[in-house]
Amino acid sequence: MVKKHYVDNKRFEVLILKYLENQKEHEVELMEMFDKLISNIIDSFGFKMDKDDAKQECFYLVLKTLKNFNPQKGKAFNFFTTIILNNLKLLFTKHKKYNEKINNYIEKVTGSHPSSL
Repeated sequence: MVKKHYVDNKRFEVLILKYLENQKEHEVELMEMFDKLISNIIDSFGFKMDKDDAKQECFYLVLKTLKNFNPQKGKAFNFFTTIILNNLKLLFTKHKKYNEKINNYIEKVTGSHPSSL
């Protein structure tokens, strides 16, 4: 029995290579696997951000870097996990800095910290 949240690396790699040859035929299954991988990473690391926005950003980056995957240089799971995780860290940092700027502005204008309002 295959776990629903599990990404089978062998199938993942075969699917990526098939997708690169014929996108339409393998698109749905590959995107489902990427959805599992992205969701698992977001949930595992507990990033505090809008999950749908983060997933959309990760999908964009995955599709952009898909052609760069080379099975002779490493496993697909590791390659894409690294890309997704680094992207989520960047998004989280940007989100955190943005919120700090907003809070500082609110504090400057109102004279009190936003959490005390």
